[in-house]
Amino acid sequence: SQRWDKLDVLVINAAYLPSLTPVTQMEPKQFGQALTVNVLATQALLAAFDPLMKRAGNARVVGITSSVGTAPRAFWAAYGASKAAFEVLLDCYAAEVEKLGGTRVAIVDPGATRTAMRAKAYPGEDPASVKPPEDVAARIVALVQEEWPTRHRERIGQSR
Repeated sequence: SQRWDKLDVLVINAAYLPSLTPVTQMEPKQFGQALTVNVLATQALLAAFDPLMKRAGNARVVGITSSVGTAPRAFWAAYGASKAAFEVLLDCYAAEVEKLGGTRVAIVDPGATRTAMRAKAYPGEDPASVKPPEDVAARIVALVQEEWPTRHRERIGQSR
């Protein structure tokens, strides 16, 4: 906060995908890493940047999620649980800042996107069969310039 006066946009996109395993075989260390990166780091970012976003007056927070946070799948428990917690954390923050006005929060599910994480989860998938990350980035850039109520949710390509 000493270097910059305000922050207009915060995109929270970092995520960790642990091994895809049955719930009963999850490694606690990997589960902990997923929770640390996908949830605890998000809280730390919100805490660190909240004062700067308040100074902006009309800041936007965009959290990138996954459908497994709301539609559980076999073998995806660690990642899905961390994304569910990520969404609840952002929803709680949205409810808090909504009372004060200014900062708006959106949760965006990009859907299948050509990333290293996607390739790790689906090694046999043809990368050309899913959208490039540039398409997702373009939607996020457009989204932060639009007017929307806080607690906005969307899946790229369709509203949720």
